[in-house]
Amino acid sequence: MRSILLSTAVTAALSAALVATTLATPALAAESHPEDDGHGADRHSSFDLQAHRGGRGEWTEESTAAFARSLELGVTTLELDTHLTRDDQVVVWHDDIMTAAKCADTAPAFAGDPAFPYADDRVRDLTLAQIRTMDCGFQQLPGFPTQTVIAGNRIALLQDVFALVDEYDARKVRLNVETKVEVAGPDGADEMEALTRSVVGEIEGSGLAGRTTLQSFDWASLNLTREIAPDLPLVALSSGDVWLGVGAPGMSPNLAGIDIDTYNGSLAQAAAAQGYDVISPNLASATPAMITEAHSLGLPVIPWTVNEPADVSTLMDEGVDGIITDYPSRVRQIMADRGLALPRPYTR
Repeated sequence: MRSILLSTAVTAALSAALVATTLATPALAAESHPEDDGHGADRHSSFDLQAHRGGRGEWTEESTAAFARSLELGVTTLELDTHLTRDDQVVVWHDDIMTAAKCADTAPAFAGDPAFPYADDRVRDLTLAQIRTMDCGFQQLPGFPTQTVIAGNRIALLQDVFALVDEYDARKVRLNVETKVEVAGPDGADEMEALTRSVVGEIEGSGLAGRTTLQSFDWASLNLTREIAPDLPLVALSSGDVWLGVGAPGMSPNLAGIDIDTYNGSLAQAAAAQGYDVISPNLASATPAMITEAHSLGLPVIPWTVNEPADVSTLMDEGVDGIITDYPSRVRQIMADRGLALPRPYTR
């Protein structure tokens, strides 16, 4: 059984069984080696501060510069999304398409390329060379007025992010990698499998698998990961009751063909039954009842995407185990105000 973040609700019997396998739990892994860095901040992992898309409220999303700034700020976890290019390269990007509002064409990858311009084409339909001609830091993202624009940003490979963590020697930092499956169920099965296998291969080849979790809104991707990489911790994402199919007849393609009503409409019960390690509900779904139930089942709760200080404070009071946020600086300040040990900042 993989290690999970322990809460006070977990019974003593479960605690004894879990102590030996701490790699899947940042809190236990950090606390078991307090001498590694000699900083009190090494105890930070009892609360998981995750920089969503590298902290898109503060820097151009999913850019290597954003991930670098988050490491320098001091976060527990870099959260990121993945897609596959036409030539099967794992890129770090949220959208299924090269959204024109985020990425501007500069020039074709080669003279006379019939696919040019590339803006608003699917990532899966473009090669890495084509994608990397695009300027994905040409303007500030609407809705994020304090975002620092990383001018000329080119989309990163997943291996680039792993290399960045190594470059900073960020030994306490974790990665939460999402397989961004666009079509759940049989119609998207081939793309799901190709993406999942490629992402898992990159993780296992990075040397950082012991500090990486894999998350997905497509629970079939989680199940495939469990088959091919049984030691990799799995995070079940959810967008709420409608997405889960609560009260709807039949099985959900999002949940790999299970009916959530078999589990009383409970995300925590369904995730525990599938053997997942963490649940990540959306902010609106992260109720005190859900948090209590998840902890009773031994599951940490790390909601997304929580940006307002009042919401962060409320969720902390209610006992969540971490926060996925566009504004890691805000959450870090709230942690400091509460006297929590802070994640260590890193420098090159």
